[in-house]
Amino acid sequence: MYEALLALHNLVRWLVLLFGLWALFDPRPRPGALFAHTLTLQVVLGVVLAFLSPLFQGALAALDQVMRTPGEARYFVAEHWVGGLLALGLAHGGLAQARKGKPLARLLFGLALLVLLFSIPWFRPLFRL
Repeated sequence: MYEALLALHNLVRWLVLLFGLWALFDPRPRPGALFAHTLTLQVVLGVVLAFLSPLFQGALAALDQVMRTPGEARYFVAEHWVGGLLALGLAHGGLAQARKGKPLARLLFGLALLVLLFSIPWFRPLFRL
């Protein structure tokens, strides 16, 4: 089950990025909603993966040591999910602005995409099946 969810999380990443670019260049409610809601799905999948991941669970068991040592475990425990949640808030803020027809939507979508680009583990396989 873990491998299947990890593959789904990986696939949804590309949808999030695609919808994020669409929302950035066309900051209306429909593209913004697809971006924000797909990102919501991605965060939910990530939370479920955190409970199933041997890496994440092992890192939590030795959290003090993991936080002192830069590396993959620390990245997933401290940075990956924080960036995802921050991007989620920015994307939903952008959606709220898009629904009001405000130009601030584009800025919020752009910031969400920027945070996502720093939060994606590019050192992992780009495609999993």
